[in-house]
Amino acid sequence: MSLKFKIVFKEAFLILSSIFLSVFILPFVLVLFVCPLYMYRRIVIFFAPIFQALFQAPLSLNDFLVVCDDIHGRPRNSCCGVIYLKGRPAFADVVRRVEKALDGRPELTSTLTRWMSVYFWKTCQNFSLSNHVTQNDESDPDKISDLLINLIEKGYPLENPLWEFIYFRNYAHPEFGTSSAIVLRFHHLLGDGLAYMALIRDLFDPSPTLGTEIEKILKTLRTKLTLSPWKKFCYLGELLFITPSQTLYYYLKGLNSEVVPIKDKKTVNINSGVTHAATRVDLSVLKDISKKTGVKVTSIIHAGVTGAIRRLLLEKGSNSDGDLSTMYVLPKMNHPGTMTNNSFAMPLIAPMTPEPSQAARLARISDQFDRILFSPLSLGMMAATSLVGLMYGTFGTSSTRMPHVASCIHSNVVFVGEPMKLLGHVAETGILYPGLQPGGHHFVVTTTSYNGKLTVQLTGSRVVFHKREDLVKVADYVREEFDMLNKDGNVENGDIQRFDEHDKKNV
Repeated sequence: MSLKFKIVFKEAFLILSSIFLSVFILPFVLVLFVCPLYMYRRIVIFFAPIFQALFQAPLSLNDFLVVCDDIHGRPRNSCCGVIYLKGRPAFADVVRRVEKALDGRPELTSTLTRWMSVYFWKTCQNFSLSNHVTQNDESDPDKISDLLINLIEKGYPLENPLWEFIYFRNYAHPEFGTSSAIVLRFHHLLGDGLAYMALIRDLFDPSPTLGTEIEKILKTLRTKLTLSPWKKFCYLGELLFITPSQTLYYYLKGLNSEVVPIKDKKTVNINSGVTHAATRVDLSVLKDISKKTGVKVTSIIHAGVTGAIRRLLLEKGSNSDGDLSTMYVLPKMNHPGTMTNNSFAMPLIAPMTPEPSQAARLARISDQFDRILFSPLSLGMMAATSLVGLMYGTFGTSSTRMPHVASCIHSNVVFVGEPMKLLGHVAETGILYPGLQPGGHHFVVTTTSYNGKLTVQLTGSRVVFHKREDLVKVADYVREEFDMLNKDGNVENGDIQRFDEHDKKNV
């Protein structure tokens, strides 16, 4: 059986399966299972304030995706962000700034509770800021690095809010030219990337131009999504008759994607810890590639990450005729910016088969971004996220593991109005240490654009990446992918399309 026949047969099977599931299975699941479950949840939420005076807001459906966790033991969904400062602000002033940031965020002074199979935030009666904000005098970079990695899997105390803030007054970083650092560790239940950015903004000094810059971004998005009456009619038809099958197709592709192979499968269920690596890339390099190709920087970043993951999988012995699916995380357009999870993930597919150049992969990824973001497909993926969250929030347990629906997870964070300052001290850069899903995902990539640099942050399970050097090599792959795209300096839009067409013929 030829490679081309295998690919065509697998593709046809996935398409037919997605159509069958959306037509014959999905309607019955929605009517007989999802709707009653949702109605029960709404009834419980309605009566909760009457019988439970200390209850705050209920968790959102998106929050439920990370609620099934060993939060007080060895959590899988913690994030640890460190920001490096060019000065040493007084600890008392930092504490006052943290205290001020708590206003309007009741989740930061609440604990997680469950009533009638529905999760709520409950006011913490013995909350004390001193239990969450501390100062650490450690100055050894190696010891601090180990501490930050261990913080990812460190449990949260019972009956306490799920966050902590550490100020490293003596942490001088020679590479960044900084003198101190602040660390904010929080469980993913408290919020996603946009919520984290909003909290950081409130911790730091106000920016007079920040509101204007954010409004420009939102105005651009709203302009792009303006639809004529005819397009609205087509949009509605596509949403009703095509989007369900398309959504299932993308997730089936994710379930069928190549993952980093593990030699000793007995170690899959063992929590053997994580390792972390980061590298910085000058954003001007990516902007130059964008000018030469006409492709957005977001697509270029994801193309570099995708190319690096592909090289990793092939190096580890994955099947070269499979597909590479990356779960790319995006915020919903109506994100309130408060402490909540209001994002969704979309699977971006790239073939593992050889391509004539990085330009072909870049064109394919750019095309997928446009098709997903400016079509009803994004609404289908948002609905799928809420649907899975509803089921996990009701029936999930701390031992529940999310199945792998992609080769890895990629989240891209962009800060505007930079650089930030804390009590007058410039924040030079920041690094995020995200958590993992052992047994499900073994590899998470976070890219952060800030202060003219793109920081590529990789967290991997020690089951796959036994040494930090193994992960550093992947970070180098990302940089090399950007360099190769930049070297094709004469590649214009027409050349990218030509590469893309040639690639499709070869497949």
